[in-house]
Amino acid sequence: MALGSLQALSATGNITGSLISYLIPPGQAEFLFGFSGWRVLFFVGILPSLLVVPMIFILKEPEPWKRAREAARRGEPGKQAGSLVELLSHPVWRRHAIVGLLIGLSGMAGLWGIAFFSPELISTALANEPLAEVDRVRSLGTAWQDVGAFLGMIAFTYVASRLSRRLAFLGALLFCWVVVSFVFSALQTKTDAYWMLPLMGFATLSVFAGYSIYFPELFPTRLRGTGVGFCYNTVRYVAAPVPALLGHLAEWTGSFRYAAVAMASVYLIGVVALIWAPETKGKPLPED
Repeated sequence: MALGSLQALSATGNITGSLISYLIPPGQAEFLFGFSGWRVLFFVGILPSLLVVPMIFILKEPEPWKRAREAARRGEPGKQAGSLVELLSHPVWRRHAIVGLLIGLSGMAGLWGIAFFSPELISTALANEPLAEVDRVRSLGTAWQDVGAFLGMIAFTYVASRLSRRLAFLGALLFCWVVVSFVFSALQTKTDAYWMLPLMGFATLSVFAGYSIYFPELFPTRLRGTGVGFCYNTVRYVAAPVPALLGHLAEWTGSFRYAAVAMASVYLIGVVALIWAPETKGKPLPED
């Protein structure tokens, strides 16, 4: 379950980033040494990437992967490593890949296409407030949203480890659907932002801990990286048009809020996909 905890640590980084953006106003000219705030923020954002350097030297390849790679080098039949064609041609791994893709799509589309528009929701709700006050609520509100995300990932990890992966996803996806619909329809005041956005962060980021836990358990060692990449990274391309879809739907309905509530039904795609999802709790990692 360490992977779910790593996702929670990434949420901690988001919290830190939100707080930094509050301390370094992006729109302020000549914030530091003649540089505007947004330029300083970009520089600060580069610093965590330096952690890649020690990771390269400290992390070691796992032994099962070394054995699978060696089998592939020897040309053993049916032992190709990292083959997307083999992943999609095998009936079991293909089904797992499609299930993972649909579960990933529901969470990614809901987060990128709806929940990450919480700053715009605050601007809509506080349209009559001074701009400085709106900016303050946006900064603090999104920081609290990331706090909720951290707690949501921890909660998902606990449920998945104690009960089951499928039950954890079912509860989380339904909770996402209800909470996102509620927040985008009901948020009206500054006070609302400070308790509704953490609730939405808790819901919408919880499933991302599940992706780290569940996707690697669906595929054998030689195809695990390919399978996880297919489930998680392919979704990024599929979900990329969703924010634009929100804008078009808002224009068509005449309401940004109504469009977001309607699009929250994307979480039901993941719920339906769970019908074909295997339960992996307590089972050894698949091999073939």
